[in-house]
Amino acid sequence: MIGNILIASSVAIFAYWLSGSRTSVYLIYFLSFIPFFTLDASAGGLTEVSGLGGGNVMFKMVLRLLCTGFYLALLLRRVEVFRELWRPHSLPILAFVTWSLVWLHRCADPWISLFRLGELMAFYLAGLALFLEYGRFHGPRAVARLHCLAPLTLQLVVLWFAETEPELAYHVDTNGLKRIGHKLLEANSLGFASAICMLWAVHELREKREHARHLFFERIVPVLVLGVSVHVQVQARSRTAMITLIIAMAVLWAPYYTPDRKQRAAFVGFVASAVGIALFKLNTIVEWFLRGDRLEDLESGTGRTGLWAALVDEQVPLAPLAGAGYLNLGPRGTFLHDGHWWSNAHNSYMFALVSNGIPGLLLVMLIAVLPLWMTFRRVLLSRPEERSSWNLLLAVQLVVLLASITHFGISGYPNPAMLFHYCLYPYVCAAPWAHKLQQSPTRVPLPTRVLPTGVAA
Repeated sequence: MIGNILIASSVAIFAYWLSGSRTSVYLIYFLSFIPFFTLDASAGGLTEVSGLGGGNVMFKMVLRLLCTGFYLALLLRRVEVFRELWRPHSLPILAFVTWSLVWLHRCADPWISLFRLGELMAFYLAGLALFLEYGRFHGPRAVARLHCLAPLTLQLVVLWFAETEPELAYHVDTNGLKRIGHKLLEANSLGFASAICMLWAVHELREKREHARHLFFERIVPVLVLGVSVHVQVQARSRTAMITLIIAMAVLWAPYYTPDRKQRAAFVGFVASAVGIALFKLNTIVEWFLRGDRLEDLESGTGRTGLWAALVDEQVPLAPLAGAGYLNLGPRGTFLHDGHWWSNAHNSYMFALVSNGIPGLLLVMLIAVLPLWMTFRRVLLSRPEERSSWNLLLAVQLVVLLASITHFGISGYPNPAMLFHYCLYPYVCAAPWAHKLQQSPTRVPLPTRVLPTGVAA
């Protein structure tokens, strides 16, 4: 167990080095992805109070508490954090947490729900620390590089254990299908990580180099990241990740924000290439998507739509305002459907509706849409040299919000997409006033040295 922790931490530090950053706050952000791993094959996640005695659970709790403590230490020495918490974009998150606390007594196990709610708030505090310590002094390309490379940690750790402990990293279905991502990390989370990294790599490779002497960080690293991400995506075989990646890639290449003819020609070429590949490899693509399932299974979302319909018909009417309690699907915490007790709605928005009621759903939808709208505005209104990077941030947020429809996302059990979303949230929402602050003559500049993409030392 200790050896696996050291390996995962070393891999996270290596991914951080590849980002070109030398900022401690982002080093902790890269390390914050490690608690999502189950590094002991005999131990599971935090599902009951008795689980607190497991070594794997204690490791996750201790590391996350250490990361949160680091962020709090940074925030407490800045007066701006109190102003930031009361800005309009922070209010939906505070309101959601408060609403969940009010009805915490309805939970089957309030302590577990309280702990998970604390993790959600910790993710947002991490985002505030990243923004106040780094984001408000840097443009979108530098911030996008660090945020989008952090999920690379998930892929590299899984690939390491795929070679050293394949029984921990691979899973073989009853139909003989072998997929990467088993006890170590859920396959859809791996698909999410690879989609984010692929979007960044494609964007970076088509952008002009900012520093001629940094060929490794600005060209070689994106190529390596793209290769690793494509390999992981194929091995994980996450249908949700692939669909969201296609949509986000279309947004990334869409020329709606620039009259550049080359950009429009590239978009047409991208669409034509995608259609050509789809037609040429149609049978392979269909087989990849089916994964041994029937078309009827895909139409029902592999059973998800039946669960959602049952929740809306049976559980939501019981408590339309209060809900069943944070992370609960029923009075006992779980929901009986089709002979199985379900603890996860496999839909962040449905999870919010059932566990937090209609007000909770509206707040989660606001948390999802607000940063997307603010980013879209920046794509249209920002300086021409920044528009492409803002469009990348728009594309990666779409991956998070679309993935939330069928699996883990911005609401529910803590997951990589939740950490990614809430850590990016303050930057994309507060960046308009932050750029004014960046030009203020009263600001004392941080000591920096030139690094790839303008990353501070």
